[in-house]
Amino acid sequence: MAANLAAFWAADGSEGLPMRLTWGAAGLVAGAAMAGTLNLLGERRAAAGHGFGPRQAATVPVRGGADLHFRVEVALLSLPAEIRRSDAAAGIYAADTVRSWLDPGERVTVELAGDSVDPAARITSRPRSRALLFDHGRGRSNVNRVIEALQE
Repeated sequence: MAANLAAFWAADGSEGLPMRLTWGAAGLVAGAAMAGTLNLLGERRAAAGHGFGPRQAATVPVRGGADLHFRVEVALLSLPAEIRRSDAAAGIYAADTVRSWLDPGERVTVELAGDSVDPAARITSRPRSRALLFDHGRGRSNVNRVIEALQE
């Protein structure tokens, strides 16, 4: 490491180029291993049938009725989230979760399908940042919380 730092200050910098490339590659491998390990630890808590990564989806039957629109909105607000779209006629609801310095937030959607007596709800959670590779189970947790709120 000292040779790498000393070569960095050399006149043309060529003396330590192989060493710098070696340390750079080792740093990339170590970073990838840490990110992969953290992702696997977060996914280990996954229930059977759930996907891998921050993009989660599930389809569940829900109890129909005149209050279904209200129950979907209450389920989304329990995340905490701000409802961005609420279209009862189309059966599409979308909410954005609160952003923090650790989390760019997520878009949670509920799409109702089927007849009004026995509908099915497809709940999806997608991070607002496409660069997010793992979320330690936060997307799955949001989907499960909406499912629990809808089935009460």
